[in-house]
Amino acid sequence: MPEDPSDHAIGSYDFGLPPELAGYVVSYLEFPDDVTDPAQIKLMLDRGREGGIASSGGELVSETEIKLSGYFGREWRMKLSGGLTATARAYWVRRRLFQTVFVKKPKESDSPEVIRMRQQAETKFLDSFVLSNDVK
Repeated sequence: MPEDPSDHAIGSYDFGLPPELAGYVVSYLEFPDDVTDPAQIKLMLDRGREGGIASSGGELVSETEIKLSGYFGREWRMKLSGGLTATARAYWVRRRLFQTVFVKKPKESDSPEVIRMRQQAETKFLDSFVLSNDVK
């Protein structure tokens, strides 16, 4: 089994903004070495997902493999306590594990317009994450 590079993280950076309709989080972990081995990348993405779920006390609902600019990634959906749900995306890019998370608290009383606005905000936020030239 390949060595787990997550044991060597050198920095963690979180940014968040909690508006009324939903909560947004962008974070990344920085590691000392550029990891290109697909088995190690898979391990890093697994650890990112597991860490996100564990730290939020969530329950995994679904997961999909994704890519961003050719870099491996994952998208997963979680149930959280307090009636919250979240969609998270993580990407392994050279030495960094990037994560974006969109958290919402749907209510049975939500109108179709509120449900649609929240879904549009989720899609727009998650799709807005792009890599700048200095990261690629």
